[in-house]
Amino acid sequence: MNGRNTLSVCMIVKNEAAVLGRCLRSVTGFAEEIIVVDTGSDDDTVAIAEEFGATVIRSDWRDDFSYSRNISLDHASCTWILWLDADDVVPRESVMSLEELKAESPDKVFAFVVRNEKPGGTGSEFVQARMFPRDSRIRFERRIHEQVMPSALRSGFSMVTKPVVIEHHGYADPDALRSKAERNVRVLMEEYGKTKSDPVSAVEIADSLTIMERWEDAEKWYRRTLAVPSCSSQFPAIAGQAWMGLGNIQNRRGAHAEAVRSFGESVRHSPDRPDALYGLAVARELIGRPDEAVATLERILTIKSVALPVGVDFRQTRIKAYLRLGRLLEEHEPGRVEPLVARALDDCGERPEIQNMAGRIGFRRGKHMDALHRFEQSLRIANEGNLDAYIGLCMVYRIAGRNELIEKTLNSVRPLFSHMPRYWAFRNLLSTTISPESPPSSISSQAMDEEQSFLKRSYDFA
Repeated sequence: MNGRNTLSVCMIVKNEAAVLGRCLRSVTGFAEEIIVVDTGSDDDTVAIAEEFGATVIRSDWRDDFSYSRNISLDHASCTWILWLDADDVVPRESVMSLEELKAESPDKVFAFVVRNEKPGGTGSEFVQARMFPRDSRIRFERRIHEQVMPSALRSGFSMVTKPVVIEHHGYADPDALRSKAERNVRVLMEEYGKTKSDPVSAVEIADSLTIMERWEDAEKWYRRTLAVPSCSSQFPAIAGQAWMGLGNIQNRRGAHAEAVRSFGESVRHSPDRPDALYGLAVARELIGRPDEAVATLERILTIKSVALPVGVDFRQTRIKAYLRLGRLLEEHEPGRVEPLVARALDDCGERPEIQNMAGRIGFRRGKHMDALHRFEQSLRIANEGNLDAYIGLCMVYRIAGRNELIEKTLNSVRPLFSHMPRYWAFRNLLSTTISPESPPSSISSQAMDEEQSFLKRSYDFA
């Protein structure tokens, strides 16, 4: 191909018509070749791939991702290979970097930042080997959570991490995520019997069981991960993941003192994991150490986002840290709240949650017009799912004596939020000023009580 380095995009697909076009459209500007292995689609997947000029290879599905991916490698003809999933997207800002990497000597493997996108602009991110030379020695291994680095390392290739982002959109649907976790557990457990001492597989099993909410089984597998002799020394990020998984389970069952130890171990293995620090802050608060919780949350805000070998949601954890820190400072150091709000707005002012926090705190301090503007700005950023902004607006209307505006607002958003206990709890708190309505039978009285307690604390209901 004219003597210069070229790039093959290699993929495996099945019934991906809904997302494949978006993926292929993002690579057509820089990929000289697209190889798609179809494992049995009965929708328009193949036709879409062919529309983009892809070479489509039909293959049976053998419950083995590496087998199918290696077929795609066998049909590639370019200097470099970039592997993608059908629900991946190469964002525009990554294209120029990939063009530059194509020109490099094909004697290394490039790892990129894979960013799992979720609704609302959050999601975990991690480092993964994605681009490598076309070389018969480099092959995918493992039936699931397949990877090329073991074979690449054995063949003398090193991995170089580059700040190139690949967006992955396959984890937005909780039901789909749970279905994938069930599949992953089945295959991983079949494979684990062959390796017996692989901490990576063990922690993947534990994480999948956590998604499935099989808490006792997940705890056993996290402990099995840590029991592998080489885990802490050779795989510190995996050990940190296992300790954090244990801490989350312990916090969930109320064993907060145990959770403090587990999260502490996680931070020791992965000092810059903000999600482990957040779990530690929660545990410290719940055993009555708010000062330590505040210090831990403040530490999160100093961490620079650097993707790790395991998935970490830096964006969501930073937002949660601001929100929890705001509440703790209100309760214990009110003089520090307004500087924190200013910092949060400067840092994350594009987030509706931060605008809502600023509005609520402004409301509690009697700055009702400022609060109104914050809640309005929050809704300009995000309307869907943003019940707290509507509640904030209604609280401002309440102060102004505009009960008819409260009722009009709550009635207008009922179709969006009638499934949420907080919506009905708020209506119930205002039952003396607006027309009373009963929640649907699917909403329990316990959920109503919990949400009313939250709202009373948030807004000092009189």
